[in-house]
Amino acid sequence: MVICIIFVFMRSLIILFAAAFIFSLPLAGQEDYAPSFEDTVAVYEDLFGIKEPLQLTLKFDKKEFQKTKMKEPYLPAELTCHVSDSFEVSHDVRIRARGEIRKTICITPPFWLNIRQAGIEAEDLRDVNKVKVVTRCKSSKSHEDYVLKEYLIYQIWNLLSPYSFNTRLVRLKFIDTGRDNKESEDWAFIIEPEDMMAERNNCMSIKNDKLSLKTVNKEWMDKSAFFCYMIGQADFSVTGRHNLKIVTPKDYGPSGFIPVPYDFDYCGLVNAEYATPGENLGIESVTQRYYLGACRDEETYRETIEWLASYREEIENLILSFEYMNESSKVEMLNYIKSYYDESDNKSFIERQIHATCR
Repeated sequence: MVICIIFVFMRSLIILFAAAFIFSLPLAGQEDYAPSFEDTVAVYEDLFGIKEPLQLTLKFDKKEFQKTKMKEPYLPAELTCHVSDSFEVSHDVRIRARGEIRKTICITPPFWLNIRQAGIEAEDLRDVNKVKVVTRCKSSKSHEDYVLKEYLIYQIWNLLSPYSFNTRLVRLKFIDTGRDNKESEDWAFIIEPEDMMAERNNCMSIKNDKLSLKTVNKEWMDKSAFFCYMIGQADFSVTGRHNLKIVTPKDYGPSGFIPVPYDFDYCGLVNAEYATPGENLGIESVTQRYYLGACRDEETYRETIEWLASYREEIENLILSFEYMNESSKVEMLNYIKSYYDESDNKSFIERQIHATCR
């Protein structure tokens, strides 16, 4: 009897130790997901070259952010990049509201994401202090469409010019520590920092607010102006660099100062409910086009019109193939683009629409 009890006890111990050994082993394939230092560094490499949306979580006091958005304080936040189901990287960052008008009207205005002391080791971001993030202004579905439409406009200008800001679509989860860690998720996008865009083009950024239409590169000014006319952007100026950045090549050459349009939420192609045209333009809606470019001869205009016409199919395919936008919003964008091409085919287009308002 005693021998039996000892035998049963020893067998139980053996089973117990065997189980402990088995559960201490890594699960099958688990070693495949153990990130190395190089994996961690690679998370933010080629940040704007990859087209797949970035999966991010931003944890911060959103309630405090909304309450202090006009005062522009930096608030602490935790940024997590979800690389896969088993691999994520977190960093301590800071955020601050930006955009004078949208700070006034938006529940969640666009913001600066300050990564200066976040410990991100990616080579591309080594000299970057902060990145612009554009997110939904208000909670309605239409405001989500505004974000996606503006993102697409950046993509269209990428097609037309190397002197353009790259962007990256983001699926962004908010965790609001000021409201018991309430979660929400939205589309957003990040914008390539100005110095990074300039360096990519072997250029330098120009911080001069006293330039004019006559002092910038004529070809790129005309291309930028007609692009802005096509998308219904009548809110830009070379002087003051309003919704235009200026770059110039590092190497000596004839290119001179090159305009780079950005910030398209007020254009007709987005048609945001809060967007209003400039008071002195004489138009009632941002969907009405207004040419703000320089006055040229008709032959020069024709060349620019033909240049933009050569990209029509690519622009339309870009919109059609964008998988994250609903079909009705795509149709709206395509119809607005079509209205420009129909207009520019008219014999009186230059005289009535371009010469009438050129500077």
